[in-house]
Amino acid sequence: MAQSNPVVKVLDVCKVAPMPHTPNSTAQTSLPLTFFDVQWLRFPPTQRLFFYKFPYPETTLIDTILPKLKHSLSITLQHYIPLAGNLAWPLESGKPILQYNEGDAVSLAVAESEANFYQLSGYSFREAKELHHFLPHLLASQTRVPVMALQITLFPNAGFCVGYAANHAVIDGKSTAMFMHSWASICKRDGASTLSRELTPIYDRTIVKDPSDLEKAYLNGWPADNGANDRSLEFQDMKTPPDAMLGTFQMTKANIESIKKWVEDKWQEKHTEKPAFHPSTFAITSAYTWVCLIKTRKLTTEKVHLLFSVDCRARLEPPIPSTYFGNCITGCIIDADTNKCMEEDGVAVAAWAIGEAIEGLDDGVLKGAKELIPNYLSRLKEGGLVSSIAGSPRFELYKTDFGWGRPSKVEVVSIDKTGAFHLSDSSDGNGGIEIGVVLKKHETEAFASLFASGLEYHQVHKS
Repeated sequence: MAQSNPVVKVLDVCKVAPMPHTPNSTAQTSLPLTFFDVQWLRFPPTQRLFFYKFPYPETTLIDTILPKLKHSLSITLQHYIPLAGNLAWPLESGKPILQYNEGDAVSLAVAESEANFYQLSGYSFREAKELHHFLPHLLASQTRVPVMALQITLFPNAGFCVGYAANHAVIDGKSTAMFMHSWASICKRDGASTLSRELTPIYDRTIVKDPSDLEKAYLNGWPADNGANDRSLEFQDMKTPPDAMLGTFQMTKANIESIKKWVEDKWQEKHTEKPAFHPSTFAITSAYTWVCLIKTRKLTTEKVHLLFSVDCRARLEPPIPSTYFGNCITGCIIDADTNKCMEEDGVAVAAWAIGEAIEGLDDGVLKGAKELIPNYLSRLKEGGLVSSIAGSPRFELYKTDFGWGRPSKVEVVSIDKTGAFHLSDSSDGNGGIEIGVVLKKHETEAFASLFASGLEYHQVHKS
């Protein structure tokens, strides 16, 4: 439950249940987890903040914003009933199950803050712990944990913020983005309960096949914390470092295109054959950020590693609908030579490695998936920077408009625990990419300098 503190004053903590379709309707449902879900068991919740400028007094925020957000949330949960439920692990079951029972609801905290809205929602580095005040918490026990919790924070005469914590063992980024877009759409249309086909979730678990028994591998893959119960649903104890700083950087469409051309030219300088891949926006932005991180930390290890998620929906045979609710992602691990990444051509080396890995997914997106967890753990043990990537520009989070305009800033706060960097669409909607990073305080200046000077270099050296 949210607690009042010097930064936020909690006005209310309520439960928002799915609005019944009919006055006497009852709902009870359960969904089994798939192997895509169980690989995320006990992983810390995904935490995201949406900041909206709305420079009106407190009374307007309370009388206008809150009722519409609450009412539309209840209607949206008609379509997303599992979000009001809990992940439970019955004694007789070998794995957890997603359950919704009549009366279950999403916890919604409403708070008010006099903190500087514009500084909190800015792009410069801020202490990660400053943003924790505006996030809800998922209270987990060994046998039960909610799927989602929400918090709305009002900043009188500045704006408001919508924050969520979502259980990754139930829902991936694609499904969470669908929910947020659905909630915003219903709110913007004054509570109209219909959703477009693109926002209507599909819950059919029979369409997920597991011929390689990946579920067993993933259930047994993660080592239990010292003294922890293997069956526990409590989250891994991943703490935010005390000096963790969150910052957001931007690459314009022009920046990305100039680096793409430079990467292609570098390939032609070193190879006679044509590349087997086209450097995508994802490959370019990920490679650029990864190399900036490697250079910032001046690593001396022989190898560095990058882990990124792949949406499997369209890549499976047969494909799964894009609106499938739940997890449907796998991981891809890339290894690169540290020294080569730190040289002048480092971004090209990294982009080639990422591009080739993505191209290799055409041979089967789940090829090697059984070894994913052991491979990841072995790289952690070996040392070297193990970077990971969260989010995706394809979620189009800056289009989450509840009726009062696009968000001025979307922030993924949970990367302060995982150390991942985050990719998102750009707030200006002009095809650029936003990159959220978490660094130690003494690293921030070096990273910012490398990021800016690199973009300038590629702008000067574009063909």
